[in-house]
Amino acid sequence: MPRYLIRRVLGDVSETQLEAAADLSRHVRDDQFPDIVWEHSHVVRTPEGLTSYCVYAAPTAQRVRAHATAAGLPADEVYEIARDLVP
Repeated sequence: MPRYLIRRVLGDVSETQLEAAADLSRHVRDDQFPDIVWEHSHVVRTPEGLTSYCVYAAPTAQRVRAHATAAGLPADEVYEIARDLVP
């Protein structure tokens, strides 16, 4: 299954809001998008606030975007992962 990197500009959200968004994302995925897998996310602080980089496995990029919309999350950029490099 293809894998995607999703960039989400979250802005100034609290740790509590971040955890609540992750919980909602999991519930929406379980209920409406059982065909996608959330592998992991990295959250970084930028001058604009928090930005997350999430890795998902999904049949299409459109499924990733549909999940984000249903969960009320941004999906500012979605790229198919061409390959992984490991040290």
